[in-house]
This record gives sequence, C-alpha cells and structure tokens, in this order.
Amino acid sequence: MARETVIASFIMRFVKPGAAAAIGGAEAGGSDSHSGAGLGAGESGPGTGARIAVRHVQSGYERRFVNLDDAMDFIREEIRLLEQD
Repeated sequence: MARETVIASFIMRFVKPGAAAAIGGAEAGGSDSHSGAGLGAGESGPGTGARIAVRHVQSGYERRFVNLDDAMDFIREEIRLLEQD
C-alpha cells in the first residue's frame, strides 16, 4: 500500500526588538514584554539581537530561539518525529 503524503510546514519569523525596547527592558530589570518570558532553553533575555520564532503550521506549536542553528535543529527534530509515525 502506498504511504500517505505527510506535510510539515513551518513559519519562521525574525524579530529584532527596537533599541528603545531592548534598552528599556535591561534598565527596568527585564520587566517589559521583551523580558525573555516564554523563551526556551539556550535563549537569553533582553538586549540580544534578533529573535527567531518558529511555528509548526499543522500543530500550531511554536518555539522561540536566538540562534538560527537551534531553530533549524528544532525543525529537523519535528520532521524526524513525523517520519516515525
């Protein structure tokens, strides 16, 4: 029997916080909306460069990263898990 086609779609957003937001968060002790809340493992708080949000379209699962290699590893792992099913 032919194997069913499995689709894995991902959206990557690259977000660079404004200078005022990054500085304000650092001065306020990280209390603003860019304070690093909800960041995953290996991520740092305010004042870092661009952040990467990766969302798996089919499941809606999203993770945030500061390192592109980590984001790509996440995508590879999600695809590997889909291939196991």
